[in-house]
Amino acid sequence: MREALVNALCHRQYEKYNLTIGIAIYDDRIEIENPGMLPPQLTPETIKQPHISYPYNPIIADVLFKTTFLENWGSGVGRIVDACKRQNVEEPVWRTQGGFVIVTFKRPTKDSNTIQVPSKYDPSTTQVAILINAMNDNFMSITEIMKACNLSSRKKSRENYVTPALEDGAIERKYPNQPNHPKQQYRLTEKAKVWKQTNDE
Repeated sequence: MREALVNALCHRQYEKYNLTIGIAIYDDRIEIENPGMLPPQLTPETIKQPHISYPYNPIIADVLFKTTFLENWGSGVGRIVDACKRQNVEEPVWRTQGGFVIVTFKRPTKDSNTIQVPSKYDPSTTQVAILINAMNDNFMSITEIMKACNLSSRKKSRENYVTPALEDGAIERKYPNQPNHPKQQYRLTEKAKVWKQTNDE
């Protein structure tokens, strides 16, 4: 995780001054998101393969290397994967979304051979059920949620739909440690997805 954070500082697009590096901590995973893009030579599927370094900010990369925060050019991803293997943790996953590069670390389970079945869930209110059925699997803003649920009042949308759904654990914030983040978004949790699928069937 330390290496992923250093990579975020090294490779982020600093010209996108209105965006920041984000760390989102969930019950089952930790996500580090970095404003920017992967170099054209790499994809989320090939980034784990051996490759040379393509620093977006060569001067920052050089400073980090000389101060030993970066140990070796182009070796960061490989060492991240190796460290996870040594701790019997699932390999992290890289993806790109909305102008960000996101790396996801899965939390270890007590028994990796045990399949965890989500506990039975039922929405606490009709509004929460409507919200779950209206949302897709991606992060959505309040405006997008209002449109999906055919709502017109932002205040009532928060009070009657979003807040109860958060309290239910049916949705989760993109920036859980910053509830009032100006670019806050929400997406369905796994138990809400299971309920939605069961309800659809």
